[in-house]
Amino acid sequence: MKQQDHNPLPPQLTRRGFVGLGALAATTLASSSLLIACTGGDKGQGQGQPSGAKTRTVTNLDGTDITIPDVVTKVAAVFGPAYERIVAVGAEDRIACDGDYHISGWPWSNVVYARLNEVPGIPNAHSDLNIEDLIGMGVQLVFSFPNPQQTESINNGGLVAVPSAVTGKFRDIVDALNLYAQIFNDPKALAQASAYEQYFEDTLTLVKNRTADISSRPSVYLAYTDLLHAYGNKSDMAEVIEAAGGMLASQELDGFSNVEVTTEQVLQWNPDFIFIDHAGSSGNASAEDAIAAALATGDFSNVTAVKNNRVKATPTGVFFWDSGIQKILYLLYIAKTLHPSLFTDIDLKTSLIDFYQQFFFYDLTDNQATRILNHQDPT
Repeated sequence: MKQQDHNPLPPQLTRRGFVGLGALAATTLASSSLLIACTGGDKGQGQGQPSGAKTRTVTNLDGTDITIPDVVTKVAAVFGPAYERIVAVGAEDRIACDGDYHISGWPWSNVVYARLNEVPGIPNAHSDLNIEDLIGMGVQLVFSFPNPQQTESINNGGLVAVPSAVTGKFRDIVDALNLYAQIFNDPKALAQASAYEQYFEDTLTLVKNRTADISSRPSVYLAYTDLLHAYGNKSDMAEVIEAAGGMLASQELDGFSNVEVTTEQVLQWNPDFIFIDHAGSSGNASAEDAIAAALATGDFSNVTAVKNNRVKATPTGVFFWDSGIQKILYLLYIAKTLHPSLFTDIDLKTSLIDFYQQFFFYDLTDNQATRILNHQDPT
């Protein structure tokens, strides 16, 4: 893995929007927490597979076994983070279609991803997915939302649904990428997932080692879109903030992300730092506009983070940092923001450039990396 002399972290880089197809992959995954069983014989129709077709079985993060075609050549990236993960394992050429919201949802993805601007977007992929559209495009497998009705419709249509699943652990993103690599099952995909797992473990270890002895941890409020929506105790964000040397202010809330809160709750928490994710809903607002809009939802002038000008709009790049593979960069970004003196040797710009190069196969310029970190759109 490529490293910069002045940056003790591994590399990476990518970009997205929705319109195309995909394929590619490489090696074996060591120490994955995902259990994957492969079967070479005929499985009959299985999950909508043609009689006599060879199939394999993979295990989703929730323990569900899914029977898939032995060779996966055409997929639909319907689920939001799916496109990013498919790119990361080198299989973008196997994407036959995506959700129409991918086309303009994340402007940097249109720059970084090689085929996004060519891939057709399926309308209403969130709420009313048209299975006939997918069948007409020759799709075999659909990376879908965690919606039981959608899963049933996809499987009943003769396709294979791979719905998103989580356990609420930070490591979910590693296991999800390992699952994607096992689905494509070629050397490049397996090698990419293995490299990401190593990058994740190395970065997490580095950050935790440096923050382990912090006696007084700052209170951190992670806002989902605006200051009146937060992350709860079922989210992995409490784990991320703790590793970064902070304490999640909203960890008393019951739920994952997007948990509604009141102005009074935020005032009571009185966080030392505020990070706003999903800024502008799809990440398209400028940092200044996103922060102004968030603060306009109530009177937060007496909150410590506001008084000390410690309200940040999280970078987005090709996808939201709280839910995609860039989540490991989120950890680094938060840790360096909370404790700059512990991470003086870490250059976030270099880390971002290396990450995009390794995992998105795109060479960011210095200016592009700066704009992403400043939560600015491409020029």
